Amino acid sequence: MDKERNSGKKISRRRAIEIMGLGLVGTAAAMSFKNNPLLNNLPEKVKKGEIKLVDKRKNPKNGDMISLIGFGCMRFPTTGDGGRKAPIDIVKTQELVDYAYSHGINYYDTAYVYHGGKSEGVIGAALKKYPRKSYFLADKMPGYNVKVKEDGPKFFEEQIQRCGVDYFDYYLLHSLQNRQGYDTVYEEMGVYDYLVEQKKRGRIRQLGFSFHGDMPFFDYVIDKHPWDFVQVELNYLDWNGQDAEHIYNALVKRHIPCIIMEPLKGGMLASLSTEADAIFKKANPKATVASWAFRYAGSLSDVMVILSGMTYMEHLEDNIKTFTGFKPLTTTDYETINLAVAEYRKFKRIGCTACRYCMPCPFGVEIPTVFATYNQLIMDSNVPDMKAQNTDDYKKKAKVFSDAFHKAFARSGGPDKCAKCEACLPKCPQHLEIPSLMSMINGTLESL
Repeated sequence: MDKERNSGKKISRRRAIEIMGLGLVGTAAAMSFKNNPLLNNLPEKVKKGEIKLVDKRKNPKNGDMISLIGFGCMRFPTTGDGGRKAPIDIVKTQELVDYAYSHGINYYDTAYVYHGGKSEGVIGAALKKYPRKSYFLADKMPGYNVKVKEDGPKFFEEQIQRCGVDYFDYYLLHSLQNRQGYDTVYEEMGVYDYLVEQKKRGRIRQLGFSFHGDMPFFDYVIDKHPWDFVQVELNYLDWNGQDAEHIYNALVKRHIPCIIMEPLKGGMLASLSTEADAIFKKANPKATVASWAFRYAGSLSDVMVILSGMTYMEHLEDNIKTFTGFKPLTTTDYETINLAVAEYRKFKRIGCTACRYCMPCPFGVEIPTVFATYNQLIMDSNVPDMKAQNTDDYKKKAKVFSDAFHKAFARSGGPDKCAKCEACLPKCPQHLEIPSLMSMINGTLESL
């Protein structure tokens, strides 16, 4: 299929994307799938059992029946080198959206900053051919970009235009991290009151927030207003380690529906380590490692939607399989996860989710790539033991470790460029000590 997509006809379409602009070609791509055989006579195919639909859960606040798996729009497939600034591949994205929609996925989550501001336009165009009331579209206020009170209304109107809709089903205060930032933008500048007014006008159906802060701030903001829902990071690795249990129980206590982001912790739980993965495979040879993490989140009864950024069709197909006739975890399943986590924790991987909120670095460090390179070396057991420098094992691993970083950062962007300016620290949702970690990795390289 990839070879077909690289044929002359497909390339010319991609050239058109670059030349004609995102909105026009996004619409054209949507029209090109108007007669998709998969979508023809869809209700009849579902009735006959030819297509199985993913499970849905009811929003207790308003009765919405929402697919348990939601489509996150932060990691669409891209063209070219696939880098952060690479254009979204409109054709592949439309294929994913069509396939998701045809299997009952009806929740789509985008944001002002995703894909450099292009995600909203792409998902808006991709969903345009479907009845507006047949899907739920979620978007987010970029409070971190609000400098004056007029910015809130400006961003909201721009989002409405980008998505090509009259209203958002679910709208969030995006990435709340600390009380000072929240109070300044949403209370003092009045952006929260503005959003409430938009809800009264029917332009927002449900209003909530996504959270990346500490517990004192969460306890403050959760009771500040009558929220319709809250979106939080939750997975089996962070259940205890990053207060996910406290947050989830606080939402249950207040009867606030919960939406889950980072169920795979930025992809880390799609493959933990060779030994940990083997534990999952022994327990269920037919299940992917990723499916265990999705089932963990879905087994919590007050979870309404679990988001997944699905770049590849095989990921989408696997998620649909997991959430069609969804099976909650059993006691034995939880024991399996605990065994795998115990094995995984023998490896001290860096908890970066590759969200890229820390980027760009003022000194050119490719922070997520540095951490991904280091984590892969750990997973492959290729981090040299500095206390055993005279052994053959050390020499072998030292060469692999050094070669990996020199290959990845032959031109620029390596950990040696970190100036410890700390500009990245307040931006990291995982609260990683990025400069210290860069120093540790660079120190290892220098010692080799």
